[in-house]
Amino acid sequence: MVERTKQVEIFLFVNPICKASLKMEDEVLKFVDAYEENTQITIYPYLNKQTLYRYMKENDFPTEIAVWNKLYNESFHLSLAFIAATIQGKKKGREFLLAIQQKMIIQKKGLSKDLLIESAEQANLDMETFLFDFHSPFVQYLFDLDQDVSSSMGATDTPSCLLITTGDEKKATLIERFVTAEDLYQLV
Repeated sequence: MVERTKQVEIFLFVNPICKASLKMEDEVLKFVDAYEENTQITIYPYLNKQTLYRYMKENDFPTEIAVWNKLYNESFHLSLAFIAATIQGKKKGREFLLAIQQKMIIQKKGLSKDLLIESAEQANLDMETFLFDFHSPFVQYLFDLDQDVSSSMGATDTPSCLLITTGDEKKATLIERFVTAEDLYQLV
């Protein structure tokens, strides 16, 4: 259990179209909900050739260029949408991400403008602002920045997380595997 004197910060690196990332988000959020006062979470969509290739191999996708392009575009556009939603608040961003992932990953719906709007409405986003931000160069800049930050924090795969605890001493642990709420309890 987290001592009340400890602060916990979690940087979660996800592929927004990946079922394993969705499951890990759920686990990390269980942990955060239990220790909300002492815990902060930041989610980074992390997409590069290596993470997409591993995702394709783990899910038995053919490595054809058309499949690669489709998956890359879905992950990229969903990342931009998540960042645009997060501009309206981290919690709203998480609600948007979870809503659209449920639709895409669990309900097997393809990414579309209607799905983005439906998920944005579900997260109570200001629609005009969301759509403006989604198409803005600023969100593209933030996406590029997220890639740089994720890489500089040591992330090489998704899902993974960097767990930082502070209290009597500061400790940082990079976890590049699936982690449960129970795993996080034990690490802090």
